[in-house]
Amino acid sequence: MIPCKPFAEQGMTLLELMVATTLTVLVGAATLPMLGQFRGSVRTTAGTRVLVARLQGIRSKSISGSRSRGLLFSRDDRGWFWLELLDGDGDGLRTADVRAGIDPVLSPPQRLGELVPQVDLGFPAGRAIRQIPPRSGWIRDLDRPVRFGNSGILAFSPLGSSSSGTLYVSDGDRGLMAIVLYGRTGRIRVWRHDAETGRWTR
Repeated sequence: MIPCKPFAEQGMTLLELMVATTLTVLVGAATLPMLGQFRGSVRTTAGTRVLVARLQGIRSKSISGSRSRGLLFSRDDRGWFWLELLDGDGDGLRTADVRAGIDPVLSPPQRLGELVPQVDLGFPAGRAIRQIPPRSGWIRDLDRPVRFGNSGILAFSPLGSSSSGTLYVSDGDRGLMAIVLYGRTGRIRVWRHDAETGRWTR
């Protein structure tokens, strides 16, 4: 018969086991918000990369095809979506020409949330957001994550230039990134918003 040592002599008392279990639970509870923030950041980053890749692809096709291309952003009861456009008459992309069918629509409505779940064009709910440097102050109209004038058209020319403006991508909670386009050069720059400090970084 194999002798059995009392529980306390096997290396851990019942009290020590309870303390260890409690500490494990507390550490896990403290880590959950960090995990949520990390997942939100990963989703927002993925959504931003998908959209940047789409913009770069359209710019490349515009240059190689010697015709302006772009995206028309709009919103319905499901949220934001975009349509890919092609300049049909050589005068650039125009809302009136899209409505008249002169500038053809090349794609069905596409939504960022269908490409990357739980991410969309928008801002985190209930948060004040600072302007992206070098601007100062706060962003107004947080229901407008697409900022390319009133037409909602983001266009790329055959020379490589583009509309100037910003697209804001968020998971609706803490994750927020901005895609900034500089018109004359067509350069794309991505900014990340820090939910803790409220600052934008690249």
